[in-house]
Amino acid sequence: MPSFCDSVCKPNECKTKIRSDIASYVWTIEDFHFYEAKGEPLYSHVFSSVTNNQVKWYLRLNPNGETDAKDSISLFLYLSQHSSIEKNEKIFAEITFCVVNNGGQEEFCKTLTINIFPDVKNWGLGEFIKKDATFENKILSNNTLTIRCKVKFSDMNDNIAEDHQCDCNIEVPECNLYENLASLFENQEFTDVVLSVNGKDFPAHKNILAARSPVFRAMFTHSTKEKELNRVEIEDISEQVVDEMLKYIYTGKCLNLKKFAEGLLAAADKYDLYQLKAMCAKSLFEGLSVENAASVLALADMHGVKELKNKVIKFIVSNPTEVMGTEGWKNIRSNFELVDEVCLALAKQSKQTTN
Repeated sequence: MPSFCDSVCKPNECKTKIRSDIASYVWTIEDFHFYEAKGEPLYSHVFSSVTNNQVKWYLRLNPNGETDAKDSISLFLYLSQHSSIEKNEKIFAEITFCVVNNGGQEEFCKTLTINIFPDVKNWGLGEFIKKDATFENKILSNNTLTIRCKVKFSDMNDNIAEDHQCDCNIEVPECNLYENLASLFENQEFTDVVLSVNGKDFPAHKNILAARSPVFRAMFTHSTKEKELNRVEIEDISEQVVDEMLKYIYTGKCLNLKKFAEGLLAAADKYDLYQLKAMCAKSLFEGLSVENAASVLALADMHGVKELKNKVIKFIVSNPTEVMGTEGWKNIRSNFELVDEVCLALAKQSKQTTN
């Protein structure tokens, strides 16, 4: 089988080179135990090599493995449906999965050698790493799991031989898409729609809003007043929150999340910004206290964040007297269904303690 390695270049010689690429991806999963308790697979963003974006990949990680034992982590590499591979094309690839320990070093590296065909979409390990004491103490840092995946892949078609006098070492600059889009928002260039909040206008771009939010996409696709007037009136969200929401839409980042988490949760729910909604839920849980537990519970219930709601109920069950003595609890007592859920959880806890 041909090697990935290139021979040394010499004048007036022809060498056969297997065209190869390397796609390297680091996936950081914060609050790992939260997703472990949730028990659902996680999916990474799509990634590709720097020089070849025709072949795209993404990862699927199951924090509880593929068996009922739940004592390991499974990890699989998927070929994205957006990859451009011909039906008769096959690719040879070498996949390496590693975890990064607390010291930044790679550990538990495992390598798979595969042939990729368009009709085969995923490869991986049902038992990538055991969740034992070593995993907890050495791998998880601040409840954060870091995975590194490297895919070295090569075209194996008949036309792989090429004549070269020598290789060129071309430096590829880093992508600055984040800065570009942030500048586009700040400079308000080429805007074609306005979000109006209490008389304050936020110029924006329909295509970016539609690409990030299914709600905006539907708004600008169908015959709506907003599409006709190129203007969206927002009455139930504050100016500051809309500003932060737009910055997130353009850049994928939210620098003032902790300050505006409650308002952003409502905005994310309204415009179906699922990632921002999860970010807000995590921030609210991290800032959970006796004083705000009741109000956070009401928010989680109102906006359908089940994971956050369950965690807050567990917190209240652990601190019932303190929480029920707060002003926030008095404010939600009229929500009988929500109070009943807390009382039911308290009864179950009391029964378990008695048994």
